[in-house]
This record gives sequence, structure tokens and C-alpha cells, in this order.
Amino acid sequence: MTDELSQRITTMVAQLTVVPAEAIRPEHRLREDLGLDSVCSMELLSMLAEELDLDVPMEEAAQVTTVSGAVAMARRHLNARQVSA
Repeated sequence: MTDELSQRITTMVAQLTVVPAEAIRPEHRLREDLGLDSVCSMELLSMLAEELDLDVPMEEAAQVTTVSGAVAMARRHLNARQVSA
């Protein structure tokens, strides 16, 4: 994960864990591998909304289990916004 969006989301995840950003991998599971509890997951969703101007439905966000899943979700919403603009 080397593109800008991936790096930004990895940095956000690192801010919510004790794992440094450079050690976070796309396949890491948010809860099991990185220790994000439900409160931290909500904080990540809030950070995505604020920093990337995304409005992700709670049901969709709850389905995200990995770092790469969070990146894919953000990318889908960003792309959808560009298409509708």
C-alpha cells in the first residue's frame, strides 16, 4: 500500500493504536491484529469523514475488518463522489 490514500488511512489507524504506521500491513485485521475496539473503530470512521470528507453508512463501515478493506471502502466513496460530481 504505497499510494497517498493508503498512506493517509494507515496513518489514521496508527494514531488509534500502539502500532507504528510503518509496521501496519494491508492484511492486518483492525480488531484482532491492531487492537481497535468498537470505540476506536468509530473514531476511525470519524477521522475518515473529517479528513477525506466521506459520509460512510454505519452498516457498511461495520463490515470493514482489515486495513485494505478500509482503504477500499474509502476509495469506493471517493470514486462515487467524483462520478456524481
